[in-house]
Amino acid sequence: MKNSHVKSGFVLSYVSIGVQSVISIVYTPVMLRFLGQSDYGLLQIAMSAIAHLGILSFGFSGSYLRFYSSYRTSGDKKAIASLNGMYAAIFTAVSLVALLAGFAVTSCTDMIFSASMSTAETERLRLLLGIMTVNLALSFPCGVFDAYITAHEQFVFQKILVIVSAFLNPMLTFPLLLIGKGSAAVAVCMTLITFIKLTVSGFYCIKRLRMKFAFNFDAALFKRLCGFSFFVFLNIVSDQVNWNAGNTILGIVSGSDEVTLYSLGMQFNTYFLTFSYALSSLFAPKAYRIAVNKRAAPLLDKLFARFGRLQLAVMGYIFLMLVAVGKPFMRMWSGLDSDVPYYTAMVLIAPILITSTQSIAIEIQRAKDMHRFRSVLYILIAAVNIAISIPLSLRFGAVGCAVGTCVCLVAGNIVIMNIYNHTRVGLNMKRFWTELLKLVPAFVLPAVCAAFLHSFTGAGIWNIAASALILTAVYAPSVWFLGVRKDIKRIPSA
Repeated sequence: MKNSHVKSGFVLSYVSIGVQSVISIVYTPVMLRFLGQSDYGLLQIAMSAIAHLGILSFGFSGSYLRFYSSYRTSGDKKAIASLNGMYAAIFTAVSLVALLAGFAVTSCTDMIFSASMSTAETERLRLLLGIMTVNLALSFPCGVFDAYITAHEQFVFQKILVIVSAFLNPMLTFPLLLIGKGSAAVAVCMTLITFIKLTVSGFYCIKRLRMKFAFNFDAALFKRLCGFSFFVFLNIVSDQVNWNAGNTILGIVSGSDEVTLYSLGMQFNTYFLTFSYALSSLFAPKAYRIAVNKRAAPLLDKLFARFGRLQLAVMGYIFLMLVAVGKPFMRMWSGLDSDVPYYTAMVLIAPILITSTQSIAIEIQRAKDMHRFRSVLYILIAAVNIAISIPLSLRFGAVGCAVGTCVCLVAGNIVIMNIYNHTRVGLNMKRFWTELLKLVPAFVLPAVCAAFLHSFTGAGIWNIAASALILTAVYAPSVWFLGVRKDIKRIPSA
């Protein structure tokens, strides 16, 4: 049954991401045209500013799987019920704190953004910040149920819910945009969808998965949760800075138009990240089970290398596709006479091509309770990111802001973390890179093809589609036969 869920989850993960990406790619320019560059930029600023408050989860959401796996291995159902009850109580409290903090930020809109925005823009932004605050507060309880569903490897339900939610967004917002409703209507629909996901996930966990809650306060468990989660929290803070601070910085120093350019590039970075998370979410429960069982420790290197090869096969295709047709596609897609979104996206995505192949190492570190160093390092790197992104944003706008993030990702997430994983965590990085380098012959011809298409692909949907088909025709057989055919076949036993 588990293997069946993993197989179905593997397929549905990429189907759901494909559906989300296609809908977003098609619908974003529609929103941009209906809202206008300024109003669209305000919506992105509101989403990014409130997203910073996601740190109020204090890392608890990223700790559930580690404790659940430990209790499940020992067969302690009472401890699992206590864990569920504690998480429910914690995230109810966090939701209330998020509401207070979000409305506090909303009340300071004029003070923060008045230097780069008109009075009308700050008024609209204030409304958007309030709506997105409610959306954030609803998202915290969703995290508890999502973690429980992941722990049970119920990937089919999880991915179907994602697909349905993706379709709901344009279905609800498009009619409102047609009758002249603005960004506030879009924000309200996003909040409604979050509420629907919360309701459906909660019902599924309680009725189908028999999720139990015990609300007896366990001081020892809470202390262990806090100790473990604090460093996950630091990781969340660094992620918020790296992926959301850019919009806020540009909103303060450059205004909403520059935010729009950066947001369009960041949107493709988000697609790339989403694809990278799909495979790691499937492998995470297996990684935790192996890591908490010391007798199975030798299997970790095997799992890590196989994951990296599969991830590179998927992410390499997306990256080369962006190289080949990204520039003309993003111009056509955005409707803007600018290549800034394309260069912003490529600068942000380049280091993620490498970090995505190693993302399962984050789960392995948490399972071994060895995530503290990474969290502290990422906080320092995030601080450096802010320090260098502000002057780069002032000088070079959106691309400068992206360069600051890129430099920090290479230094921290790639160079330093590879050394740490090898010397402290016990992952054989030499073996990992040896396995990855075996894929190089499979990428030679596709890379040459992508470079050629980059230079000669013209504007227009048919030129872009033809180039994309050519790259796919070259990439698929090359990577399949010279690369990952055996890895794909062995996914269930990963």
